[in-house]
Amino acid sequence: MTASTSRPSSLSRRHLLAGGISTAVLSLLGCGGGGVAGVGTGGTGSFASGPIRGFGSIVVGGVHYDEAGAQIVGDAGAALARGDLRLGMVVEVNGSDIHAGDDGKRRATAASIGLRSEIEGPISAIDPAQGSFVVLGQRVRVTPATVFDDDLRGGLASLRVGQVVEVYGLLQSDGHYTATRIDDEDDARHYKLRGRVSALDAAARSLRIGDSVVSYADIAGAVAGLADGAYVRVELLTTPTASGAWRASRIQVFGAGVTPPAGAGGVKVEIEGYITAFSSPTRFSVSGIAVDASAAAWLPAGLAVGVRVEVEGVLTGGVLQASEVEIEDDDDQGAFELEGAIASLDRAAQTLVVSGVMVAFGQARFKGGTAADLAPGVRIEVEGHLAADGTTLVASEIEFEDSPDQRDSYEVEGRIASVSAAARTFVVAGVTVDYAAAHFVGGTVADLVPGAKVEVEGRRLVNGTLQAREIAFDD
Repeated sequence: MTASTSRPSSLSRRHLLAGGISTAVLSLLGCGGGGVAGVGTGGTGSFASGPIRGFGSIVVGGVHYDEAGAQIVGDAGAALARGDLRLGMVVEVNGSDIHAGDDGKRRATAASIGLRSEIEGPISAIDPAQGSFVVLGQRVRVTPATVFDDDLRGGLASLRVGQVVEVYGLLQSDGHYTATRIDDEDDARHYKLRGRVSALDAAARSLRIGDSVVSYADIAGAVAGLADGAYVRVELLTTPTASGAWRASRIQVFGAGVTPPAGAGGVKVEIEGYITAFSSPTRFSVSGIAVDASAAAWLPAGLAVGVRVEVEGVLTGGVLQASEVEIEDDDDQGAFELEGAIASLDRAAQTLVVSGVMVAFGQARFKGGTAADLAPGVRIEVEGHLAADGTTLVASEIEFEDSPDQRDSYEVEGRIASVSAAARTFVVAGVTVDYAAAHFVGGTVADLVPGAKVEVEGRRLVNGTLQAREIAFDD
């Protein structure tokens, strides 16, 4: 056995062999335009909200959703095509039950996908030192995991004051935003802003979102549900009033920053966002969704208002009964995944294109083949992180599909429940792991203790034991 202190991206956030979770009814996707049907009442299903982390099937919250038959809609309810989906876009997915595929990845079939961007408007200021910019009065933070449009290759340095951009991201508890994707939008016909209402003045028909004043005097009648603290999506005219207020042409009101299917008790839910209210480590809210983590087997230290988390659980009576809570690192370059046939290859530049994404393969380790086997049409799986240009994926691992390595590869992730040093096994996510011949990453055999979080890759034996080839520590 060997040990290493560096942590490659070879094992992404997959929960292999832990699928088959029974959930319940799907309803409507709470996006603009009235929603899109899920799998139907009386069925079982899942809901996930967060940025797209991969393609081949879209990856959201570590789940690979087959989007081939899904209805896809934009913020305002307009129908979109699969080709409109991009890495880093924040989506809300209604889908079938989550199960473990033949490759061990958590998989489901998407019934509906709603895109949810936060801001569209002109940049008024850029602060390279802070890694942020201001658009429509809202401060937007750029991180190493922020994906940029191909027209914005170069990341934050490619932006300019006055440029109109569309921002996908997560609303922080302080009213600022963390961008997960930024697109160039030179032909925008209107601007838009999503956030929480403050300083509502019903008489003057105005409100504030962050540092922006919004007038809704042009909208006839009352706006149902509009109140301080409400989450809203506002479409704006491109010219402000004489006083500098932005003029709203449409306001949509939501109960929270994330909109899981209403009234669908028992739905398996996975959301990524910031803690917006906090009573205790077992009672808090994420993006306005109430979370009860009292039944979670383990909770991370440091939970507090403003902390970014990923929460998994079951939605019951409007409360997310959490089975797992993980703290996410804003500055992590993130693990992205791609599956598909190579569309083009440049050996001199050591780049290729798969699933519409440019991939640099010079630093990759290969499974089931070598760099010499790369060719247009060959199907591969890629794991990696974003380059500094915000558009290129730097591959840490490339695996050839249908290779012996892939057909005989399984993975499991979770916290160790028990360890048997005598048998050289431990149990994680209900799976017994034989670690006798394992290669360790980010730790050693001495770190195998109950509660340690690990990602294990190996071969599944006939008796159900996972014979580990690699064990990576993930805390």
